[in-house]
Amino acid sequence: MAQPNSRQGLIDYCLRQLGAPVLEINVAQEQIEDLVDDALQFFNERHFDGVSQVYLKYQVTEDDVARGAARPPGAPVGDSGTTGITSTTASSNINGSPTTFTFYENSNYIQIPPSIIGINKVFQYDDAQSVSSANMFSFKYQLFLNDIYYWGSTDLLSYSMAMTYLETMNFLLNTHKQIRFNQRQDRMYLDVDWSQLRAGEFLIIDCWRAMDPNDYSRVWNDSFLKRYLTALIKKQWGQNLIKFQGVKLPGGIEFNGRQLYDDAQAELDKIQEKMLSTYEIPPLDLIGWCNMLNPFFLNGSKTEQSLVQDLINEQLRMYGVEVYYLPRRYVSSNTVIKEVIESSFKNAYPIEAYVDNYEGYTGQGSLLSKFGIENRDDLQLIISKERYESYISPLIEDLPDIKLSTRPKEGDLIYFPLGDRLFEIKFVEHEQPFYQLRETYVYELRCELFRYEDEVIDTGVDEIDDEIEQIGYIQTITLVGSGSTATATAAICPSGAVNRIYLSNMGRNYETTPVVGFSSAPSNGVTAVGIASLSFEYPDCTGKSGRIPAILLSNAGCGYTIAPWITVQGGKGSGFAATTGISTNGSIRSITVTDGGSGYTSAPNVTIGKTSGYYPTFDNTTFTFDSTQYTWDSEYPSPSENAVAISTISSAGVVTAIYIINGGEGFGTEPIVTIDPPDTLSNSGIGTGSFIFNEIVTAQTSGVTARVKQWNAITNNLELSVIDGSFIRGEIIIGSESGAKFIISSINTDDIVTPYADNDNIELEADEIIDFSTSNPFGMP
Repeated sequence: MAQPNSRQGLIDYCLRQLGAPVLEINVAQEQIEDLVDDALQFFNERHFDGVSQVYLKYQVTEDDVARGAARPPGAPVGDSGTTGITSTTASSNINGSPTTFTFYENSNYIQIPPSIIGINKVFQYDDAQSVSSANMFSFKYQLFLNDIYYWGSTDLLSYSMAMTYLETMNFLLNTHKQIRFNQRQDRMYLDVDWSQLRAGEFLIIDCWRAMDPNDYSRVWNDSFLKRYLTALIKKQWGQNLIKFQGVKLPGGIEFNGRQLYDDAQAELDKIQEKMLSTYEIPPLDLIGWCNMLNPFFLNGSKTEQSLVQDLINEQLRMYGVEVYYLPRRYVSSNTVIKEVIESSFKNAYPIEAYVDNYEGYTGQGSLLSKFGIENRDDLQLIISKERYESYISPLIEDLPDIKLSTRPKEGDLIYFPLGDRLFEIKFVEHEQPFYQLRETYVYELRCELFRYEDEVIDTGVDEIDDEIEQIGYIQTITLVGSGSTATATAAICPSGAVNRIYLSNMGRNYETTPVVGFSSAPSNGVTAVGIASLSFEYPDCTGKSGRIPAILLSNAGCGYTIAPWITVQGGKGSGFAATTGISTNGSIRSITVTDGGSGYTSAPNVTIGKTSGYYPTFDNTTFTFDSTQYTWDSEYPSPSENAVAISTISSAGVVTAIYIINGGEGFGTEPIVTIDPPDTLSNSGIGTGSFIFNEIVTAQTSGVTARVKQWNAITNNLELSVIDGSFIRGEIIIGSESGAKFIISSINTDDIVTPYADNDNIELEADEIIDFSTSNPFGMP
């Protein structure tokens, strides 16, 4: 508070004036307490507000009279001993003979309270001051007897003159009692005839008493006392630092305790000059000043070293930044050359660090090489030795796979928040500055930008962990959970639906799927809608010479009287030719999915109620439609059985659509459509749990392991890194920590996460320059 009312309040006020708590004031509490006492003593002895005039009333005792009237040793009997005398002895050994010396000193004193710093006088206490007790022969009594009773006839002037005369006579006959007083003894000596004193009489002492701030709390708020104590603490602060002149701090800064000391001394000189001219009461004693260094400081002592360490810690907190220290855990290493095979970083500890290269990163900067742009930034940090050893070291010494815990070690990581980057410690310098006061106080960490090599980083600090979520090769797989069977219904066309398509030429060089078109149906009819299936695996297909092995019908149309024309457009290919056939007696027009089900890892088979029908006659034909691969062969059922349709599923394992390959014929009513159930129905616990960041997942069939980078429970996409093999579609994958259990629906080996994966774009752009799709432009070997 700005107006202190207690001892601690005054101390806190002065420390705030010197910069606390922003700055650490390097003065011990014991020193501050001494300075408070010194300031109060100076205030009481020199400042007029530091004392108060009081009158003390003391009753004389028998012991006082006996001590004050003591006779000198050897005095004749009857000697009253006008001054109290006591003996004091001292002994010494002179020339081998013990000798005793006897001294005599006054004992005519009264003990005075220690708070009394000065005595003016002791008021008269002789019997002559009392008229009623005076004898009839005293001049005062005679004056009173002869004149005062005529009060009515005596004017004021005569009375005043008479009293002045009495005072003069009293001064001549009864002088003021001679007193001696020294503050350091707390004794008031009375050089009087103690035999004339009687026990029970009172002495009135006019004296000065020091203001006790415990009784008068406003003393703590005295403006002079506050300024004076602040200057004393500042001087002591500088005196504590004088011995460390020239000691270097991180960044090249040096101690300058002498300047602080000189500034404080100048302030004290001004305050004392102001005291002499304005505030001082008549001096009682001269107070000397002694400016000297702390005699308890020894070169290289633990106390001095601790002070330097405290100052360095303070500077690091003031001018440093808070970084995170990540100790490396050595999970496994080569037994021959001790090369680290697998390591992890699972702990992060905040600690203040001074950035030594404050003008920017050092190192080679960004380099353009044949592998791309490479960043080689370096960073130099300085951390406190004491802070590391007392804070981080105890926390990591019991962690598993920690090789060294007593100091920072090469290979550990530093998270630098200002650049949102991870740096690896390459060298630890622990002898700079070189043994000041026989000790070292800091570690200098020389770091390089961290290059990720499949290390496991899982500290629980989001700012750190998200740095490596998008680093390294990332593979994305789509999972499915517990399954349910999909359902669908069929609609028929009485007559005129496209129920077969005859391909006379599958075309060639199709790069993308072309658009299929049918000629329009007659009035009140429904035009057919189809989708081409594109194959790059068909026999005689080389490179990107895509062909169209089939046309799938999403709607076979209805009401055609003649077979419609069929065409394809787009896809950069040519040569496709086909004709259509139409039904005359009930055919499948469309199939609608009423419930897509769940848990499908592959497109399920579709079964349509029995009737006669027409089937394609392709042999060993493989094509891909909607990311699903289909194969037609000679094992299709005979024309006397069901119509033919295929299904497609989404990445989430849901049936999305059913396409008609042949609508058959002879359907009088809508047939029953049956979709095979998913394989996941036969596995218990599938689709449960939620994967945890950085946990290890294992595929049950292939045994492949990987680490989780991100799990999206909505899309069922799992991003993995550090993969030691190839997953198999349809196998179960299980999390080692979470216990999550799902089935792999699809696998994307392209890294679609990292921003550095540009292989597909590069390949497409390269094809515009040199086309390898049909043949080698440089000639076949």
